[in-house]
Amino acid sequence: MAGLLRFLESLLLVGTGTFMVVLSCSSYYWQFLNPKYSWLTFVTGVVLSVVGGVCLFNWERQRKISELLGIVVFLGLAYTAVVSFEYMGEDDYGLAESGGLTGEFHAEIKPAVDYGGVEYTKINLAEMLAVEEFVSAGDAYAVQGLVLRTPELDRAGFIGVGRLFITCCFADSTAVVCLVKVDTPDQFKEGAWVRVLGTLEKGVPALEKSLTIKGALNAVRSDTFVLKAVEVEEHPVEGMPFIFDVKTEPPFEY
Repeated sequence: MAGLLRFLESLLLVGTGTFMVVLSCSSYYWQFLNPKYSWLTFVTGVVLSVVGGVCLFNWERQRKISELLGIVVFLGLAYTAVVSFEYMGEDDYGLAESGGLTGEFHAEIKPAVDYGGVEYTKINLAEMLAVEEFVSAGDAYAVQGLVLRTPELDRAGFIGVGRLFITCCFADSTAVVCLVKVDTPDQFKEGAWVRVLGTLEKGVPALEKSLTIKGALNAVRSDTFVLKAVEVEEHPVEGMPFIFDVKTEPPFEY
């Protein structure tokens, strides 16, 4: 019995470590954790695999069935998560336009858009909030995100453009929203992925209801600036549809 438990412990630890190594190197990792932690998952997986191999030759330690069951539960949950990609909802976050769940999201992105002789600095919505105290009305920016509409926004002549900002994993996601001043809000489709070229303008309308995105725990937006649209068009996602990184100086992550 002791030999069987020793073998099972070794097998489960090696299996867990292998799963972590494979996940950290796959295109699915960002669906569970911020990509910046992939190296840590990889190292942890390697260490677990080594420990699992060593445990096979450790005859002195007493194994507990409860400990082994805990690892079995973890592997079961991990397997269920990996094979259940449908919950992400490709159409909800612009993933269909970006190439789907297994698409490549790390293509090189130009730092600005030249339109009508003006350079619009590419920046993501979280970065706009991060640099807000350093910018001025009239500064030109390009942002991308999902169209958010409400009757209240329509009456005020605005649409919302939002994205999910993920610090660690999807469980802590926050919706970051920018109000965009447009001439005809009703021409924009709710949930469409758009690119906005515009200039900053002071004067944020008071809204009775907060704007948020499916899957977000809460939402944040500027209390100082809106973006006065020069051009708003449906546009394929450039890079990652979710915000993982925030820079405070150009070139921004966009």
